[in-house]
Amino acid sequence: MLQRKFHMGLAIAFGVFVIDRISKWWIMDIVNLPKTHIVPLLPFLNLRWAENRGISFSLLTAQGDGGRWLLVGVTAGVVVGLAIWLRTVQNRLLAVALGLVIVGALGNIYDRAVMGYVADFVQFYLGNWSFAIFNVADSCITLGAALLIWDAFFGPKSGKKPSEVN
Repeated sequence: MLQRKFHMGLAIAFGVFVIDRISKWWIMDIVNLPKTHIVPLLPFLNLRWAENRGISFSLLTAQGDGGRWLLVGVTAGVVVGLAIWLRTVQNRLLAVALGLVIVGALGNIYDRAVMGYVADFVQFYLGNWSFAIFNVADSCITLGAALLIWDAFFGPKSGKKPSEVN
């Protein structure tokens, strides 16, 4: 039963990783957003090119190759820890949540290792206010973290037997 949840989490991670890679390829090579910089879609949504050299929301911007590889290493360590946790989960919600956070981190690790930055391109805005520019991997991290919080407050209680959990 535990193996099935682990494999489900990995399958989600693999599938969404492919979607993340395809979306970034499409944005960079087909739409050519690095050159056009912005494509208005809706009165509240743009495709806007951003090269994120920091962690989430461009915090702690990495300076030079040393900082870049430090971020890759730290993020890879987090992924390993989450994968170990994923091997022990006993409910689907937690497996999905961890799979989403893992895939988001892997998508951003790939960008940072290959390009030196994370390619961000989705911008929601209202008037002069703009939400942080993000990508599919960032969305997965955010959704996965929200599901982890949900599970912490409303998930199965530790007193249940594994057979009683989803």
